Amino acid sequence: MNTCISINSISLGKLLKRYKLTLKGKQEIIKAAQKRYSTWSSLNRLARKIEFKESNKNK
Repeated sequence: MNTCISINSISLGKLLKRYKLTLKGKQEIIKAAQKRYSTWSSLNRLARKIEFKESNKNK
């Protein structure tokens, strides 16, 4: 996992633990977090969206 990200890595770790995501989903969240204009609300929204997509694939 890339540790040099623009937002607080401890808070990002808590966000990633909160949602049940696959490795690909976690990497997508980290990639979005590295963008300068990302906000916590947008990261939460993206995590919920990815989690929903992954849960529908498993059914």
